[in-house]
Amino acid sequence: MRLLKEVRNLTENYHVKSGMFHYFRGEYRQAEEFFRKALKDEDELSQTDLRDARHYLTLSFMDLATRLHTAGDVEQAAEQLKLAADVGEGFPDVHFRHGGVLEELGRVDEAIAAYRQATLCHDGYLEAFVALGFCLLRAGRVEATAEAFENARQLKTQGINTPHAQAVELLRSGDTEGAADQFHQAFRAAPQLSDELRIEGLVLLGEEKYEAAVARFAEALTLCPKYPDLHNLRGIALFELERNEEAVEAFALSAELGPGYLVPRLNLAFALVAAEEFRRAEEVFEQILADNPSEPVALAKLEELRSGKRPEKRRPVNRGTTR
Repeated sequence: MRLLKEVRNLTENYHVKSGMFHYFRGEYRQAEEFFRKALKDEDELSQTDLRDARHYLTLSFMDLATRLHTAGDVEQAAEQLKLAADVGEGFPDVHFRHGGVLEELGRVDEAIAAYRQATLCHDGYLEAFVALGFCLLRAGRVEATAEAFENARQLKTQGINTPHAQAVELLRSGDTEGAADQFHQAFRAAPQLSDELRIEGLVLLGEEKYEAAVARFAEALTLCPKYPDLHNLRGIALFELERNEEAVEAFALSAELGPGYLVPRLNLAFALVAAEEFRRAEEVFEQILADNPSEPVALAKLEELRSGKRPEKRRPVNRGTTR
């Protein structure tokens, strides 16, 4: 998930802050250099800076791999994804994408291993089980193919049956709106298309075309309305447009849908400050610190709010029609 600029600017470590600056500018090799410098002295990093350095170093490798793959350099894309997998070994998407590139290169056994690792990281990863099944089929491994597709069948069936059952229950209790959401999840959700729109929106964010980014994320949300990252990204674009109340709603929904994620909660607190809802912002910071007592950004901002000092108004932003 992505942090607001205002949150990133309070990062303690110079190398981590510089790495994030270059990453969000699409300067992935420069970002890698700074993150590696930060990670040379892991013991000197706060838990937050250590987490961010590893997270964004992984993303730097992944996004550079995408750029290289698009340019036709599949070998180098595979190398970057291998580096990403080494740093972010718990990221199922890294292994899934690595498997796809390895399969494209004809390195079938390595692709199978990568897809398997993706399923080990996330045992509900339907797309990874399907890719694994076809890769095993290509390798002539009959029993393993049948097992992979059986796992895929169960996941796909569950993806329809579970929300369908919830929808029927909600419908019978009179909650037609909730039932509609669950029926949508069962029969209209399209994760792959939604992800394509998410990637397009990220490109627009990087180009500071915020109005277009909001539209792209909104379109993606019509396909996958329960995807926390999409709400968070839409919130960032809205925040950059100074549509603070809407940004607050987007971040709050992201935090509700993904209660284990810190990023949308931090973004929500900063958006509340921008919307001059200071007491509510303090409450969110307090909740963050109850779970993460040493979170430096929350500590610094909460102290500022309690001191009575109010933040300056943000500067006007580019509305996103041009770069």
